[in-house]
Amino acid sequence: MGNIIVTSGGFNTINNNVSDENIKFFKKLANGKRVLIVANAAPEGSGNYVARENVKNNFYDSGAIKVDVVDLDENNINIILNYDIIYCLGGNVIHLIKLNNTTPFKELLIRFLEKGIYIGESAGSMILADNLKYAYDILKETKPKFNVELESYSGLGLIDDHILPHFQRTAEEAKRKADDYEVNNKIKVTRLKDGEIIAFRYENNKSTRI
Repeated sequence: MGNIIVTSGGFNTINNNVSDENIKFFKKLANGKRVLIVANAAPEGSGNYVARENVKNNFYDSGAIKVDVVDLDENNINIILNYDIIYCLGGNVIHLIKLNNTTPFKELLIRFLEKGIYIGESAGSMILADNLKYAYDILKETKPKFNVELESYSGLGLIDDHILPHFQRTAEEAKRKADDYEVNNKIKVTRLKDGEIIAFRYENNKSTRI
């Protein structure tokens, strides 16, 4: 098991397809642990907002001893170091890009990964890439949230993969654009379906797939 777990559906059983095998995996991972759910990507009013309580309850049902749902900002970002697991909810990745650009999120995560485990769900997995421009180029016109131009697309740069989540329900046009984007930009677009999990070991400022 690595210290970075990349998923599409995560432990979000209300919005995504989560297999029984995945549920068993998360239960084994969470038992006896302190879990921080980073909720920035799922603000009130969004379709993912309901996942806040869903994922929280799923972790408690799995034996976690403490589960906090938090919107991180410059005032509370240091609490990252007080947990065993950081679970980054899916939703709109723009909020995670903003978090990364306005706080020492990356620096603290690197310290956290010396002892803890980061789990990304959808947008929480996408933010691990070095740059999120790929997502906006590929998914433009598929959802309104990707029809914007950002001043910065900077991600955490903790893995080399560029995650395209929920691939089983991605529009055919976006799938074609993903193929073209790989060729034209010489990057690897990792097409991830709900239920699939990729584990990485992050150490010495480098991630390795396990």
